[in-house]
Amino acid sequence: MFLLSPDYWEIKKTKNKGKGVFAKKNIIAGTIIGDYLGKIIRKDDEEKYEDKYGFYAMYYHERATIFPEVKQPGIHLINHSCMPNCYMYTYQGHTLYFALRRIFAGEELTVSYLVSPLDDDCSPCTHLCECGTALCINSMHTPTHYYDKWTEFDNKLMEDVKLPRVTFGKELAQLPSYPAEISDNPIFPLFGAADQPVFSMDDTKFPSQHILRKSMREHGQNLYFANLGITIIGIFDNNILCNNAKQETPTT
Repeated sequence: MFLLSPDYWEIKKTKNKGKGVFAKKNIIAGTIIGDYLGKIIRKDDEEKYEDKYGFYAMYYHERATIFPEVKQPGIHLINHSCMPNCYMYTYQGHTLYFALRRIFAGEELTVSYLVSPLDDDCSPCTHLCECGTALCINSMHTPTHYYDKWTEFDNKLMEDVKLPRVTFGKELAQLPSYPAEISDNPIFPLFGAADQPVFSMDDTKFPSQHILRKSMREHGQNLYFANLGITIIGIFDNNILCNNAKQETPTT
């Protein structure tokens, strides 16, 4: 379910990923896009639903899965990307999608599905990624090292949460209230919008990762340091990703 006003999003066909969600207006970092709602099904029935409707199941707890109404508008239509501009955040047991950084009007909203690391049970693997980004790994599976760190972070969010009793076959109810925004955290990846001009910074010394994250989150663009000859395209798992190619048209 979208929590963001319809003024900010629209659903359109993509070139090779079916339907997708696109921004109609700029969306600021931390904005909650929606809550992943749907019918509560048994974990054991997940494969049956996915075989019939596609890859839309969302974890709720070890025995229950949320499966959306796939033909209705919703955040389940946000496609996977290896360089996403949205991410997942667990709140009171619900999976919220939020904007990692400023998202620009016309830009497709994307998210990492955070699929568990590839193992022998996923054979032949159908979780192929077609995001086409510069860092695409051609898979929706998450690298083991990062997945373990993410799981630890996610488990802490649920430490003091007691999930309500649910009924299989019924819809997961909307929460009575939601956070105003999701704050930044180093566990979240950040990538600048590849199709936007870079944001020029005049630092003569390389700033801290905190400053880099704050700037990329606010502006949504790759960060160009003219005095250092470096462009920051993203930050992932505490690694700063750089491009040393010369930038001809930086903008502020």
